[in-house]
Amino acid sequence: MLSLCAYEKQNHWCLPELWCKRCKDIRLHFKTLAEEYELSQTDTYCRFETNMRELSYTIGTYIKGMCGERMARKSLKLLSLDKNTRILYNVQLEDEDVQAEYDAIVITPYGLFVVEVKNWDGDITITPSGLLTKDEGKITYSLADKMSIKEALLREYLQNQFPASFHTMLLLPTEKAHVQDDYQKIFMCCGGALSYEIRSFESPENAMTAEQVAAIAETICAHHKEQRTLCPVNCDEIIEDYAILMARIEELAANFESLGEDRPEDGEHSETQKKTTAEADHKEPTAEEASVKRWYESVNWRSLAAQAAVVAVPAVATAIFSHRRNVKLF
Repeated sequence: MLSLCAYEKQNHWCLPELWCKRCKDIRLHFKTLAEEYELSQTDTYCRFETNMRELSYTIGTYIKGMCGERMARKSLKLLSLDKNTRILYNVQLEDEDVQAEYDAIVITPYGLFVVEVKNWDGDITITPSGLLTKDEGKITYSLADKMSIKEALLREYLQNQFPASFHTMLLLPTEKAHVQDDYQKIFMCCGGALSYEIRSFESPENAMTAEQVAAIAETICAHHKEQRTLCPVNCDEIIEDYAILMARIEELAANFESLGEDRPEDGEHSETQKKTTAEADHKEPTAEEASVKRWYESVNWRSLAAQAAVVAVPAVATAIFSHRRNVKLF
């Protein structure tokens, strides 16, 4: 069995998935801070957000490819034990006009099988024209066109080696996917059933020898093109913008603290608190509270305060003077 994937161990694909999640976390965190400190309309933030979005999308694309291979490997585990079978993963073929990426190509003595992996569940429809749709047409994939191109490239490169028995198959992750197939030209199966589905084509008629199977695999591998996807993200810009934004945010936060001002969201909280307090102050008083209020209003507080001041002010002044004499100033 031959693998054309750079990540052969199954747990490797989890690393970029984790980073993809981190990209999203960073974007959400900076969006919150940028809005809080009114930086969301600056050129630096807009460029940072664009680059992070592109980075997240690029990594997500790689993850999908790795997930597809992982699903195919698991579903074809049984067939991989057959010494007369060759399985190729993540093959890239192209010519001057078209290019295609194959999730899996299975070469057996009884035929050549192209496996298309779609990690979809729920309600899926294949239209009479071969269009794969989900969520009432919101997500679409031109299954017939893709499979046609894949078959054409294999015929182009294999020439006389192309076997008499050729089939295309759609692999879905679980039986939770409900498919309405109005196309009826591509075999469908779920999970581990793929190995049994392929074996169901086993027949002594037109059977290929082990040498023929190996020769087909070698020809396909010889025309495989390593996928070189140029990342549209400028990593230097991300680093620079990250540093600029963090420095600016810390500077603004320090200014708010030194001036004793509330941060923007704190101001909104204060207004809400004031409204709540005002509403509480305007609630209807009880009989006991009304009685207390009447007593409160009957006291001449201005006269009482003046009498208290005559005694309290000299005492406070004496205490402050004594305190200053006994405390060292640094």
